[in-house]
This record gives sequence, structure tokens and C-alpha cells, in this order.
Amino acid sequence: KNDPNYFPGSLGFDPIGAYPKNEADQKNMQLAEIKNGRLAMIAIFGFAIQEFISKSGVIDETPFFFLPLAETLKMYTNSGYLN
Repeated sequence: KNDPNYFPGSLGFDPIGAYPKNEADQKNMQLAEIKNGRLAMIAIFGFAIQEFISKSGVIDETPFFFLPLAETLKMYTNSGYLN
């Protein structure tokens, strides 16, 4: 933290060299990360609204996102949902 080159999010770990070397590309990468974080927050808020309206958890409504594929297919085929 006393390093003058430190900035939030800089952990000094970039094994594949994905972080750009020039300043303009670094600013663009940081902006993309901020936008990605904001989009993730909107998605989580959407999950909360969906749970509030439907009174059912997101995991219960969309198990194919949260459970292993084999378990989801077994659940659907045994429920009569799929013929």
C-alpha cells in the first residue's frame, strides 16, 4: 500500500500478462471492470426482485444454473416435465 504504483485492484498477480502495458489501455480495462461489476450488481438485484415477486427462490426456479446438469435432467424427467 505504500507503493506509489499501487491502485485498488492491483494485486500484482497477472500470470498470463492480460493487463495492458500502456496507460490508455489500462484505463479502458479498469472502466470495463467497473462496468462489469455494475452489471453484476444489477443482476443480483434482479434475482432479489424475482424472489420477492414469485415468493420462490431463484435456485428453485432455475435449477439448471445452480445444480449439476445430471441432477437437473433427472429431476425434470422424473417430474413428467419432459416426456
